[in-house]
Amino acid sequence: MVRGLKKSLLLLILLPLTSSFANKLTACYKAYFVFLPVAETCITYEDKGSKELYVSSVVKTVNVGKLVKRVYNRGQAVIEKGTLQPISFKYYQEEGEFKRYQEYTFKDGKIYVKEVKYKKLSDQIEKSEEKVYQEAGYVEPYTASLLLYRDSALKNYGNILMFYDDKQYVLPYSVLKRESIDTDLGTFNTRMIEVYPNIETKGLLKPRGKWYLWVDEDSYLPVKMSLSFVIGSVNTVITNISGDRYLLRNILKNPI
Repeated sequence: MVRGLKKSLLLLILLPLTSSFANKLTACYKAYFVFLPVAETCITYEDKGSKELYVSSVVKTVNVGKLVKRVYNRGQAVIEKGTLQPISFKYYQEEGEFKRYQEYTFKDGKIYVKEVKYKKLSDQIEKSEEKVYQEAGYVEPYTASLLLYRDSALKNYGNILMFYDDKQYVLPYSVLKRESIDTDLGTFNTRMIEVYPNIETKGLLKPRGKWYLWVDEDSYLPVKMSLSFVIGSVNTVITNISGDRYLLRNILKNPI
């Protein structure tokens, strides 16, 4: 009887943890300049059982990258699972001496934007603005990424409509080929996607040229990326996957 009671208590403790683990996916990456690691990033997807998907990320420079240009950005978004429509988006940036916070709310066909710009890296506010834009089918960056992963599995070319930094962008993409990619986590069968991120953003991480992503056919996670910015180019590779590896695929392939 005592043994049975202990087992029941153990199940009560572990069940919520197991359930939470199964509804959460985190993928981490390391970015290299030539052979030198310069940045690390992790992105987490969480399905809390409602109609909403929670996405969050952190990116920071490390080693020589931190010495050249310090970057520490973090953000989060709430997205409607069935339609892949954004509900809210928040993004905090520290890039060099550039410090800013953005908050978007998508409601009633409009985008309500709040932006706070700080004096260098201090907490002193230099400028605070609130604006309203027509949505017209445009989404924030996290949802734009999910649409790219989903749409590239369905058709070999198309456009992603994204709103960022007070502007609406049309981001063309095309699937160039299918190929196997070897990583420390194993071999992935991927689709290689070319994206033209013609975005005129503020801060240091301004995209330049064309980007290339290798998206895993099974998990819908990017496992390798070749990204160019005005401050330089990096090659990024996946270093860790934790949680439900197929969470993203299940949400994108089986909308509510």
